[in-house]
Amino acid sequence: MDYSHLDSHIYRQTKLAENPKVSICLITYNHSLYLENCLKNIIEQKINFEFEVILGEDHSTDDTASIAKKYADAFPELIKAFIRPKNVGPKTNFLHCFLQCKGEYIVFIEGDDYWTNQNKLQKQVDFLDKNPHASACFHNAEILFEDGSNKPNQLINSPNQAQWTYTKDFLKEKETWFMATASVMMRRKFVNPLPKWFVDCKSGDIPMYVILSENGPIGYLSEMMSIYRKNLGGQSFTDSNTSKAFLKNRIFMYSRLNEFTKYQYIHLINPILAEYHELLIHCIEYKGTIFKKIFHFYFAFILQPNKDFKTFSMLFKKNLMSMKALLIYLETRSKLKEIFK
Repeated sequence: MDYSHLDSHIYRQTKLAENPKVSICLITYNHSLYLENCLKNIIEQKINFEFEVILGEDHSTDDTASIAKKYADAFPELIKAFIRPKNVGPKTNFLHCFLQCKGEYIVFIEGDDYWTNQNKLQKQVDFLDKNPHASACFHNAEILFEDGSNKPNQLINSPNQAQWTYTKDFLKEKETWFMATASVMMRRKFVNPLPKWFVDCKSGDIPMYVILSENGPIGYLSEMMSIYRKNLGGQSFTDSNTSKAFLKNRIFMYSRLNEFTKYQYIHLINPILAEYHELLIHCIEYKGTIFKKIFHFYFAFILQPNKDFKTFSMLFKKNLMSMKALLIYLETRSKLKEIFK
């Protein structure tokens, strides 16, 4: 995992701390309306340790680069900025900056989010210092809806959020999400280097948190200390449960997590894989393609906890039923019952 070819994108010489306690990995693209607020809240943190900001600006089409340069010029002892001459994509931008981090602890934030508490970093450092068995910690955050839904702001974590999170908690259902990205502080030694398969996962959050939790539980601080913007430019809007590429990548990701965890959670991961195979039956690219639908139906069934006739019948009626399929189903129903006895 070598991104050294992107080192030439550095904006200016810096005077960063040699041994920072915390590294802040900040990636930004078309965040001119938000980046200054994000950086301002980082700079104003009240701490008793040294930290660094590794900033990746991904060739924005607005004034984001100008804001990044302004702050890099003003704080050369804190900010190491990479200004991309061309767009490299969010995953590459993130990985290049993330692997540049030298701190004992790493925090990741995107340019449109921001922290609301000047003691955020200090509180999380204190927690991890006092709990050496923890691989990371996170705090509550507020969702600011800017996606046209007109929803009121809401907290991500409920009052009954557990104090400690374990690997199984990320695998209770597909797309599990209860940790705002900017709320997480992690121990660098567990995530640098990252497994090679991590690069090919469309989602970074779930595999990152599983990698961490396999090295120790993740602690929770109930205080709300950051804002998460849910807007039309967010990553979730590029994903689709009807896209073959997205669904296959999710199957790849959970399959690799199965291997990484040495199949300890196969009883949790297999049903998730079954759901994605079931969704693939209905993906846009497979419209009118019966053989590929049957292929994914097969895996949607064999990955089920209960591989009996009732389950088979339910899945068939839900996913493959048509007038022609109904006739075939009725003709072979008795034979199928014999098979599943």
